[in-house]
Amino acid sequence: MKKCLLIAFSLCIAGGVALAQPKGAGEPQLLIKSSAGLMSPVWSPDGSKIAVTADNYTGIFVANADGSGLKKVTGEAGAGYKMAWSGDSKSILGRTNVTENRRVLHELKVWDIENGSSRTVVAKTRGMKGTPTWKDAERVIFTDREGFKAADVRTSAKTNATPDAYSTMMNDPVGAAKQIASLRPYGAKMVLNPALSPDGKKVAFQLPGKGVFTCNADGSDVQSLCDGSHPAWLPDNRTVVVSRVSDDGSRFTASDLYAIDTENGNEVLLTGNTDCITLTPAVSPDGKRVAFENAQDASIYVIDLKY
Repeated sequence: MKKCLLIAFSLCIAGGVALAQPKGAGEPQLLIKSSAGLMSPVWSPDGSKIAVTADNYTGIFVANADGSGLKKVTGEAGAGYKMAWSGDSKSILGRTNVTENRRVLHELKVWDIENGSSRTVVAKTRGMKGTPTWKDAERVIFTDREGFKAADVRTSAKTNATPDAYSTMMNDPVGAAKQIASLRPYGAKMVLNPALSPDGKKVAFQLPGKGVFTCNADGSDVQSLCDGSHPAWLPDNRTVVVSRVSDDGSRFTASDLYAIDTENGNEVLLTGNTDCITLTPAVSPDGKRVAFENAQDASIYVIDLKY
Protein backbone atom coordinates (compact mmCIF):
# COMPACT_ATOMS: atom_id res chain seq x y z
CA MET A 1 0.00 0.00 0.00
CA LYS A 2 2.79 2.44 0.93
CA LYS A 3 4.58 1.64 -2.34
CA CYS A 4 1.43 2.41 -4.33
CA LEU A 5 0.97 5.71 -2.49
CA LEU A 6 4.59 6.63 -3.17
CA ILE A 7 4.18 5.96 -6.88
CA ALA A 8 0.96 7.95 -6.96
CA PHE A 9 2.65 10.84 -5.18
CA SER A 10 5.67 10.85 -7.52
CA LEU A 11 3.36 10.98 -10.51
CA CYS A 12 0.97 13.50 -9.01
CA ILE A 13 -1.10 15.42 -11.48
CA ALA A 14 -0.98 19.19 -11.94
CA GLY A 15 -3.51 20.49 -14.45
CA GLY A 16 -3.91 16.98 -15.83
CA VAL A 17 -0.21 16.51 -16.61
CA ALA A 18 2.09 14.11 -14.75
CA LEU A 19 5.04 15.72 -13.03
CA ALA A 20 7.35 12.82 -13.87
CA GLN A 21 10.06 13.88 -16.30
CA PRO A 22 9.39 12.82 -19.89
CA LYS A 23 11.47 10.52 -22.06
CA GLY A 24 11.65 10.30 -25.81
CA ALA A 25 9.43 7.54 -27.19
CA GLY A 26 11.16 6.23 -30.29
CA GLU A 27 12.93 8.04 -33.09
CA PRO A 28 11.94 11.49 -34.43
CA GLN A 29 9.44 11.31 -37.28
CA LEU A 30 9.07 13.62 -40.25
CA LEU A 31 6.02 15.85 -39.73
CA ILE A 32 6.14 18.54 -42.46
CA LYS A 33 8.35 18.89 -45.53
CA SER A 34 8.28 21.58 -48.22
CA SER A 35 10.54 22.78 -51.00
CA ALA A 36 10.45 26.20 -49.32
CA GLY A 37 12.48 24.89 -46.38
CA LEU A 38 10.69 25.10 -43.04
CA MET A 39 11.69 26.24 -39.56
CA SER A 40 10.51 27.50 -36.15
CA PRO A 41 7.36 25.44 -35.43
CA VAL A 42 4.73 26.87 -33.07
CA TRP A 43 1.73 24.84 -31.83
CA SER A 44 -1.68 26.48 -31.64
CA PRO A 45 -3.01 26.73 -28.05
CA ASP A 46 -5.71 24.12 -28.73
CA GLY A 47 -3.14 21.72 -30.21
CA SER A 48 -5.02 21.27 -33.48
CA LYS A 49 -2.61 23.21 -35.72
CA ILE A 50 1.07 23.96 -36.06
CA ALA A 51 2.52 27.08 -37.67
CA VAL A 52 5.94 27.22 -39.36
CA THR A 53 7.92 29.70 -41.39
CA ALA A 54 10.36 29.42 -44.30
CA ASP A 55 13.99 30.47 -44.79
CA ASN A 56 14.79 33.90 -43.36
CA TYR A 57 11.41 33.83 -41.58
CA THR A 58 9.64 34.50 -44.85
CA GLY A 59 5.91 33.87 -44.64
CA ILE A 60 3.69 31.89 -42.32
CA PHE A 61 2.39 28.41 -43.10
CA VAL A 62 -0.12 26.39 -41.08
CA ALA A 63 -0.71 22.62 -41.05
CA ASN A 64 -2.86 20.25 -39.05
CA ALA A 65 -1.27 18.73 -35.96
CA ASP A 66 -0.53 15.52 -37.90
CA GLY A 67 1.35 17.52 -40.57
CA SER A 68 -1.36 17.33 -43.21
CA GLY A 69 -3.02 20.20 -45.03
CA LEU A 70 -0.07 22.61 -45.15
CA LYS A 71 -1.16 25.99 -46.51
CA LYS A 72 0.38 29.43 -46.83
CA VAL A 73 -1.20 32.14 -44.73
CA THR A 74 1.13 34.90 -45.94
CA GLY A 75 4.38 35.21 -47.86
CA GLU A 76 5.49 38.50 -46.31
CA ALA A 77 9.12 38.98 -45.33
CA GLY A 78 9.87 38.50 -41.65
CA ALA A 79 6.32 37.50 -40.76
CA GLY A 80 7.37 34.18 -39.21
CA TYR A 81 9.94 35.55 -36.77
CA LYS A 82 8.62 34.93 -33.24
CA MET A 83 5.06 34.69 -34.58
CA ALA A 84 2.45 34.15 -31.86
CA TRP A 85 -0.94 32.45 -31.91
CA SER A 86 -3.99 34.13 -30.44
CA GLY A 87 -5.52 32.40 -27.43
CA ASP A 88 -8.46 31.11 -29.48
CA SER A 89 -6.14 29.52 -32.09
CA LYS A 90 -7.85 31.44 -34.90
CA SER A 91 -5.22 34.03 -35.76
CA ILE A 92 -1.48 34.70 -35.67
CA LEU A 93 0.39 37.85 -34.67
CA GLY A 94 3.57 38.78 -36.51
CA ARG A 95 5.98 41.56 -37.44
CA THR A 96 6.74 42.04 -41.13
CA ASN A 97 9.73 43.70 -42.80
CA VAL A 98 9.14 46.40 -45.41
CA THR A 99 12.03 48.05 -47.27
CA GLU A 100 11.57 51.66 -48.37
CA ASN A 101 14.35 53.92 -49.60
CA ARG A 102 16.86 51.32 -48.44
CA ARG A 103 15.44 51.46 -44.91
CA VAL A 104 13.84 48.47 -43.20
CA LEU A 105 10.50 49.32 -41.61
CA HIS A 106 8.22 47.04 -39.62
CA GLU A 107 4.49 46.49 -39.63
CA LEU A 108 2.49 44.69 -36.96
CA LYS A 109 -0.20 42.44 -38.40
CA VAL A 110 -2.71 39.80 -37.35
CA TRP A 111 -3.67 37.09 -39.86
CA ASP A 112 -6.83 34.99 -39.89
CA ILE A 113 -5.57 31.45 -40.50
CA GLU A 114 -8.77 30.27 -42.16
CA ASN A 115 -9.10 32.82 -44.95
CA GLY A 116 -5.65 34.44 -44.92
CA SER A 117 -7.02 37.93 -44.41
CA SER A 118 -4.91 40.33 -42.38
CA ARG A 119 -5.35 43.41 -40.27
CA THR A 120 -2.56 45.96 -39.94
CA VAL A 121 -2.43 46.91 -36.28
CA VAL A 122 0.64 49.16 -36.50
CA ALA A 123 1.63 50.66 -39.85
CA LYS A 124 5.18 51.11 -41.13
CA THR A 125 7.50 52.18 -38.33
CA ARG A 126 11.19 52.09 -37.40
CA GLY A 127 10.50 52.00 -33.68
CA MET A 128 10.02 48.26 -33.11
CA LYS A 129 13.08 46.97 -31.27
CA GLY A 130 11.88 43.38 -30.98
CA THR A 131 8.79 41.30 -31.60
CA PRO A 132 5.28 42.02 -30.30
CA THR A 133 3.40 39.90 -27.78
CA TRP A 134 -0.24 39.33 -26.92
CA LYS A 135 -1.35 41.24 -23.81
CA ASP A 136 -4.82 39.70 -23.83
CA ALA A 137 -7.40 38.56 -26.37
CA GLU A 138 -7.82 42.04 -27.86
CA ARG A 139 -4.51 43.87 -27.31
CA VAL A 140 -0.86 43.41 -28.19
CA ILE A 141 2.30 44.90 -26.69
CA PHE A 142 4.87 46.53 -28.98
CA THR A 143 7.49 49.28 -28.93
CA ASP A 144 7.73 52.51 -30.84
CA ARG A 145 10.08 55.47 -30.46
CA GLU A 146 8.15 56.63 -27.40
CA GLY A 147 8.44 53.31 -25.56
CA PHE A 148 6.09 50.43 -24.82
CA LYS A 149 2.55 50.61 -26.18
CA ALA A 150 -0.57 48.46 -26.23
CA ALA A 151 -2.60 48.34 -29.44
CA ASP A 152 -6.16 47.11 -29.93
CA VAL A 153 -6.10 44.55 -32.75
CA ARG A 154 -9.61 45.57 -33.85
CA THR A 155 -9.32 49.36 -33.88
CA SER A 156 -5.51 49.94 -33.78
CA ALA A 157 -6.10 52.35 -30.87
CA LYS A 158 -2.90 52.73 -28.87
CA THR A 159 -2.16 53.45 -25.21
CA ASN A 160 0.98 53.48 -23.09
CA ALA A 161 1.81 50.12 -21.53
CA THR A 162 3.85 48.75 -18.64
CA PRO A 163 5.27 45.39 -19.78
CA ASP A 164 6.11 42.39 -17.64
CA ALA A 165 9.50 40.68 -17.89
CA TYR A 166 8.43 38.42 -20.77
CA SER A 167 7.04 41.26 -22.89
CA THR A 168 10.14 43.34 -22.16
CA MET A 169 12.44 40.52 -23.28
CA MET A 170 10.45 39.96 -26.47
CA ASN A 171 9.91 43.58 -27.42
CA ASP A 172 13.32 44.95 -26.43
CA PRO A 173 15.86 42.10 -26.15
CA VAL A 174 18.82 44.46 -25.88
CA GLY A 175 17.21 46.86 -23.44
CA ALA A 176 15.85 44.02 -21.29
CA ALA A 177 19.35 43.06 -20.18
CA LYS A 178 19.61 46.47 -18.47
CA GLN A 179 15.98 47.33 -17.76
CA ILE A 180 15.36 44.18 -15.70
CA ALA A 181 17.44 44.87 -12.60
CA SER A 182 17.95 41.21 -11.69
CA LEU A 183 19.74 40.58 -15.02
CA ARG A 184 22.32 43.36 -14.72
CA PRO A 185 24.82 41.35 -12.61
CA TYR A 186 25.21 38.86 -15.48
CA GLY A 187 26.61 41.48 -17.83
CA ALA A 188 24.67 40.17 -20.83
CA LYS A 189 24.22 42.39 -23.87
CA MET A 190 20.79 41.01 -24.73
CA VAL A 191 18.16 38.38 -23.89
CA LEU A 192 17.31 35.64 -26.39
CA ASN A 193 14.35 33.32 -26.95
CA PRO A 194 12.20 34.04 -23.89
CA ALA A 195 9.43 31.51 -23.24
CA LEU A 196 6.52 32.10 -20.88
CA SER A 197 5.35 29.14 -18.78
CA PRO A 198 1.76 27.98 -19.46
CA ASP A 199 0.55 29.40 -16.13
CA GLY A 200 2.23 32.74 -16.85
CA LYS A 201 4.29 32.69 -13.65
CA LYS A 202 7.77 31.92 -15.01
CA VAL A 203 9.99 32.89 -17.93
CA ALA A 204 12.79 30.75 -19.38
CA PHE A 205 15.33 32.55 -21.57
CA GLN A 206 18.89 32.60 -22.92
CA LEU A 207 21.76 34.90 -22.15
CA PRO A 208 24.34 34.72 -24.98
CA GLY A 209 27.30 32.57 -24.02
CA LYS A 210 25.86 31.91 -20.57
CA GLY A 211 23.10 29.36 -21.18
CA VAL A 212 19.45 29.07 -20.17
CA PHE A 213 17.98 30.87 -17.17
CA THR A 214 14.60 31.19 -15.48
CA CYS A 215 12.93 34.00 -13.55
CA ASN A 216 9.55 34.94 -12.17
CA ALA A 217 7.10 36.82 -14.39
CA ASP A 218 8.05 40.07 -12.66
CA GLY A 219 11.75 39.47 -13.41
CA SER A 220 12.71 38.44 -9.87
CA ASP A 221 14.50 35.28 -8.71
CA VAL A 222 16.78 34.75 -11.70
CA GLN A 223 18.24 31.24 -11.72
CA SER A 224 20.92 29.76 -13.98
CA LEU A 225 19.52 26.49 -15.30
CA CYS A 226 21.65 24.77 -17.96
CA ASP A 227 23.56 24.95 -21.21
CA GLY A 228 21.38 25.06 -24.30
CA SER A 229 19.10 27.26 -26.35
CA HIS A 230 15.46 27.88 -27.27
CA PRO A 231 13.77 26.73 -24.04
CA ALA A 232 10.18 25.48 -24.38
CA TRP A 233 7.95 24.72 -21.38
CA LEU A 234 6.02 21.54 -20.74
CA PRO A 235 2.46 21.91 -19.39
CA ASP A 236 3.64 21.03 -15.86
CA ASN A 237 5.14 24.56 -15.57
CA ARG A 238 8.28 22.94 -14.21
CA THR A 239 10.11 21.24 -17.08
CA VAL A 240 11.66 22.89 -20.12
CA VAL A 241 12.98 21.33 -23.32
CA VAL A 242 16.19 22.82 -24.70
CA SER A 243 18.36 22.26 -27.75
CA ARG A 244 22.11 21.69 -27.42
CA VAL A 245 24.11 22.14 -30.60
CA SER A 246 27.72 21.45 -31.55
CA ASP A 247 29.45 23.08 -34.50
CA ASP A 248 32.82 23.20 -36.23
CA GLY A 249 32.86 26.96 -36.60
CA SER A 250 31.04 27.03 -39.91
CA ARG A 251 28.16 24.56 -39.61
CA PHE A 252 26.20 22.53 -37.11
CA THR A 253 27.66 19.06 -36.57
CA ALA A 254 25.41 17.53 -33.91
CA SER A 255 22.45 18.40 -31.74
CA ASP A 256 20.05 16.86 -29.22
CA LEU A 257 17.01 17.81 -27.19
CA TYR A 258 16.98 17.58 -23.40
CA ALA A 259 14.21 17.88 -20.81
CA ILE A 260 15.39 19.90 -17.81
CA ASP A 261 13.65 20.00 -14.42
CA THR A 262 13.79 23.68 -13.43
CA GLU A 263 13.50 22.87 -9.71
CA ASN A 264 16.30 20.33 -9.28
CA GLY A 265 18.25 20.55 -12.56
CA ASN A 266 17.74 16.89 -13.51
CA GLU A 267 18.29 16.26 -17.22
CA VAL A 268 16.80 13.67 -19.56
CA LEU A 269 18.07 13.12 -23.11
CA LEU A 270 15.10 13.02 -25.49
CA THR A 271 16.80 12.49 -28.87
CA GLY A 272 19.68 10.05 -28.84
CA ASN A 273 21.10 8.18 -31.84
CA THR A 274 19.58 10.45 -34.46
CA ASP A 275 21.11 12.28 -37.40
CA CYS A 276 18.76 15.24 -36.92
CA ILE A 277 20.13 18.67 -36.09
CA THR A 278 17.44 19.56 -33.58
CA LEU A 279 16.66 23.29 -33.45
CA THR A 280 13.82 25.45 -32.06
CA PRO A 281 11.84 22.82 -30.06
CA ALA A 282 8.13 23.44 -29.52
CA VAL A 283 6.13 21.40 -27.00
CA SER A 284 2.52 20.51 -27.86
CA PRO A 285 -0.08 21.90 -25.41
CA ASP A 286 -0.83 18.41 -24.07
CA GLY A 287 2.86 17.73 -23.45
CA LYS A 288 2.86 14.57 -25.54
CA ARG A 289 5.00 15.71 -28.49
CA VAL A 290 7.90 17.99 -29.29
CA ALA A 291 8.16 19.44 -32.78
CA PHE A 292 11.47 20.84 -33.98
CA GLU A 293 13.33 22.09 -37.02
CA ASN A 294 15.83 19.63 -38.49
CA ALA A 295 18.60 21.74 -39.99
CA GLN A 296 19.82 18.76 -42.01
CA ASP A 297 16.92 18.89 -44.46
CA ALA A 298 15.03 22.09 -43.45
CA SER A 299 11.96 20.10 -42.44
CA ILE A 300 9.84 19.81 -39.30
CA TYR A 301 10.09 16.64 -37.23
CA VAL A 302 8.28 15.48 -34.12
CA ILE A 303 9.18 13.15 -31.27
CA ASP A 304 6.64 11.57 -28.93
CA LEU A 305 7.11 11.85 -25.18
CA LYS A 306 6.33 9.24 -22.57
CA TYR A 307 6.11 9.68 -18.81
